[in-house]
Amino acid sequence: MSINGIMNIATSGLSTAQNALKVTSDNISNVNTPGYIRKVANQQTVVYGGQGAGVTSGPTTLAADRFLEQATYKAQSASSAAQASYDLVDQIQTQFGDITDTNNLFNQMNSAMSSLASVAESPNSSAGRQEVISNLSGFLAEGQRISEKIQQVRTDADTRIDTDLKSVNDLLKNISTLNSTISSAKIQGQDVTGSQTQQTQYLDQLSKLMDIKVSQNDNGGITVRTSSGLMLAGDGAATLSYTPTASVDSSTVFNPITITTPAGEKRDLADNLASGEIKGLLDVRDKQSVAVNDQLNQYMSSFTEQLNAAHNAASAVPAPATLTGKNTSATQDEMLNGMTGTTNLVTVDTSGNIVHQMAVDFSAGTWSLDNGASTGTFSTSSFASDITSAFGGAATMSFNNGVMSLTAGSGATGVAIADSTTTPSSRFGQGFSQTFGLNDLVSSKLPTNTSTGLTLSSTSGFSTGSTPDSVSFAVKNSNGGTLSTVNVQIPSGDMNSVLTALNDTNTGLGRYGQFNLDSTTGALTFNGYGSPANSIGVSADSSSRYGYGVSFSQFFSLGGSAGNVAGGLAVSNAINANPANLSLATLNLTNTTTPALVAGDGSGGQAMSDIASKSVTIPRAGLNSGGSTTLTRYGSDLAGQVGNLAANAKTDQQSSDALLTEATNRRSSTEGVNLDEELVNLTTYQQAYSASGRLIQAAKDMFDVLLNMV
Repeated sequence: MSINGIMNIATSGLSTAQNALKVTSDNISNVNTPGYIRKVANQQTVVYGGQGAGVTSGPTTLAADRFLEQATYKAQSASSAAQASYDLVDQIQTQFGDITDTNNLFNQMNSAMSSLASVAESPNSSAGRQEVISNLSGFLAEGQRISEKIQQVRTDADTRIDTDLKSVNDLLKNISTLNSTISSAKIQGQDVTGSQTQQTQYLDQLSKLMDIKVSQNDNGGITVRTSSGLMLAGDGAATLSYTPTASVDSSTVFNPITITTPAGEKRDLADNLASGEIKGLLDVRDKQSVAVNDQLNQYMSSFTEQLNAAHNAASAVPAPATLTGKNTSATQDEMLNGMTGTTNLVTVDTSGNIVHQMAVDFSAGTWSLDNGASTGTFSTSSFASDITSAFGGAATMSFNNGVMSLTAGSGATGVAIADSTTTPSSRFGQGFSQTFGLNDLVSSKLPTNTSTGLTLSSTSGFSTGSTPDSVSFAVKNSNGGTLSTVNVQIPSGDMNSVLTALNDTNTGLGRYGQFNLDSTTGALTFNGYGSPANSIGVSADSSSRYGYGVSFSQFFSLGGSAGNVAGGLAVSNAINANPANLSLATLNLTNTTTPALVAGDGSGGQAMSDIASKSVTIPRAGLNSGGSTTLTRYGSDLAGQVGNLAANAKTDQQSSDALLTEATNRRSSTEGVNLDEELVNLTTYQQAYSASGRLIQAAKDMFDVLLNMV
C-alpha cells in the first residue's frame, strides 16, 4: 500500500470520526429536548480494486421505529378522544349536582311535591300557595338551566372542533411542505434528520386531533392517511373546511366537516374518523349530550303531563270566571277526534253551589243539561258553539286559533270541569280539560307529547296560505356524516298526501328511510334505513300550522324539537299572578245538600303531590328504554345513567392513558437519548479519531525517512 493510500485512509477516518462526534454531541445536547429523536451516525467502508481504502460517513439517520411510532399515534388518538369525552361529559354530570344537595334537580321536585302535600292540609294558607309556586318555579327553572347548560357544552364542543380543524390544516400543510424539503435535500446528499424530526413532531400533534396512518415514500417523504384510508398529506395536503354554529339548541343541525383531498375529492370527515380529539368532541356533541338532554326533557315533559292532569281534575275556590286553554295548534274537530267518555262543564256561584251542570258524552256525541233537563247532540267541528247554545246563556264556550275557553254566564260567578267518576273522558290518556289545557298549572311553549290524533284522512293543517310550507331535512348516517339535505314542500290536503311527499324517493326522503303515521295516536315517526339506522335533523322550518300554531317539526316532535321542551316550561301566568287560582279542591257532583266546592278542601292538592309515586308509562328517550315507572324512579335512573356515563368516560380516559404511557415508554426506549450509550459512542469515536491521527503521524514519519534518504 502506498503512503498516499495510507494518508487517504487516515484522513477519511478523521473526517468520519469527526462527523460521528458531531452526531453524538447533538444527541447529548438534546437529551432533555421534548420530541427529539436520537441520531445515528452511519459509516461505510471504501473499497478500490478489492482493497480497503478507508471509510466514509453514510447518511445520518434517526433511530426511529415506524411500528412503535404508529402504535404511539394510535394510542395518542384514543387517549385524546377519551380525554375530550370525559371533559365534556363531566361538565354535564356536574350540572345535575350532588344528590344530597337541596338544590339538586330531583330534590327540588321533591320539595315541590312536599309543599303541595303541606298546602293540601291547609288549602286556605296564602303562604302555602306561594311556597308551592316558588318551589315549582324553582324546579322548572332548574330543568331549563340544565338543558341550556347541556346546549352550552355542545356549543363549546363545536367551537373546539373548529379550532382543532384549523390546527389540522396547518399541520397537514407543514407536513406536506417538509416532504418537499426532505426529498430535495436527500437528492443532494444533505442531512435531513432535522426536517424528519420536525415532521415527526407534527405527526405527534396531528395524532392527538385525529387518527392517522403513516407510510414511508421512496423519496424520503411520507404519506399520511386516516385509518379508513382517506388521503391527508403526501404530495400536497388535504384541506378541511367547517362553519361552526353560533346558537345551539337541541334541534340544531350542525354543518358537515368537508375535507378536500390533495386530488380534489370532497368527503365528509365524520365518515372517516375513528378516534382523536375531534372524534371525541363530535361524539359528545352529537350523541352523549343529546341522549342526556332528551331524557331530561322527557322527565320534565312527563312531570308536566302528570301535574297538569291532576290540576285539571281539580278546581280553585272560588272557581275562576273563565278557563282559557293552551294553543293546541289544531282544530277542535282534530282535538276531539278519539275523545271518549263523559265530562261535566259546571257553573257555580260565589258560595260554590252548582248553578248549571252540562254532562257531555263524547262517546255518544250528546249532552245533557242539569241532570237530564234537556238533551241534544253536538258536532266535533262546531263543538264550542253547540255547547254555548245548549247552555242558553248560562255559560259561553269559544274556540279561536287553536285555543278553547269556557266562561261563566248569567247567574254564575265561576266555572269548573270534572270528569265522570265511572266513565271519565279520555283522549290518549288525557281528559277533556287537560287535552285543551283549560286548567293547566304548568304552561309549555311546545307540545309535551307526540299524540296528535291525526289520521291519514285528516287535514294536515300546513300550506294553508298562498305560499307552500317547506321543511329542510338533513339526513345523517350513524357516524354523523351528512348523506343529504332534502327540502320537502308540505302539500296542502290530507296527511296521506304529506306522507307521500315525505317518502318520495326523488324529492323526499324515501331513499334514506320511511315516515309513518301511527293509526292510533297520530304520532309521526321516521324509521331510517341501515344498521345502525340513518337519522334526520331539521335544518330549516318556517311553517306554522293553520297560521297560528307551531311548526311542522315542533307539532310532530321531529328533529330534536322535543329536546327544547324544558326551556319553555313555566307556572301558568294566571296562577303565578294570582295564587288563589291554584286548584286545590275537587268538584263534588254527588253532594246536593252542601256546596260542590269547599274552601277547606285540599284533595286536589293531595292528588298533585301523589304524582311522583304514581306509576306511569314513559316513552323511550335518550339513555332510558322507557316503560312503566314512577317519576321518582325515572329521575333516579336519569341521575344514575348520567353518573355511569361520566364514570365510563373516566374509565376509558384512564385506560387509554395507560396504553399511551406504555406505547410512549417503548418508543422512547428506542428513539430517546441514553447518556450511557452516548458516552460509549463518544469514547469510541474519540479513539477512532486519535487512531486516524496516529496513522497520519506514521505516514509523515515515513515521508521524512524517504526524504532523508535522498
